[in-house]
Amino acid sequence: MRSIMREYRIAGVAARDLQARLSADPSALSDEQLRVADFHNFRDKLGPTYLIRLFAEFEAGLREGWARAFGQATSPRMQDLIDSIAARRLIPAPWRTAAHDVRAYRNALIHEGGVDAPPIGLDEAQSHLCRFFSRLPDDW
Repeated sequence: MRSIMREYRIAGVAARDLQARLSADPSALSDEQLRVADFHNFRDKLGPTYLIRLFAEFEAGLREGWARAFGQATSPRMQDLIDSIAARRLIPAPWRTAAHDVRAYRNALIHEGGVDAPPIGLDEAQSHLCRFFSRLPDDW
């Protein structure tokens, strides 16, 4: 998850640099058949895009832990997986709820027009997911 956050930071630097370039030359993207509006769309969706990636990494890690640390061959829904691991590892209820909040927001991003969920910033999401993840066994 750390590498995803580092990529996000690089993308932020690149977006700031491109913003400066577009301010000086609004046609800077025309050779790529892109417009300034395309840049704004990219910039505005940068955080949500990386939140989706961050949650995907969290999900992959939990599924790997489910199989390796707990010896489970099933593939439960993510909601059930979070609850099951939280119960097995005695993860505090607020930590479990925070992981579910990130999951709900990620689902709202992916399934536009679906269930509304309060937005969660990328740094906050990382904090919640890493805290939950930290309670998995060390030896898996």
